Amino acid sequence: MEELPGLKSRMRAAGVDFEAVVYPATGHAFFNDTNKYTYNPDAAADSWTRTLAFLEQSLED
Repeated sequence: MEELPGLKSRMRAAGVDFEAVVYPATGHAFFNDTNKYTYNPDAAADSWTRTLAFLEQSLED
């Protein structure tokens, strides 16, 4: 997460429409529902909703 400010800056400089979402207390593989130690159902549901919205918008353009 330390690199996130720099990444945001570089994406902005490149003119890329970019949104970063960081889910608190959630680590790598939070979407993996087969791993009870990493799975975060709230973050997984929100990220899936955001992914579908992004694809819908991007594929329309």
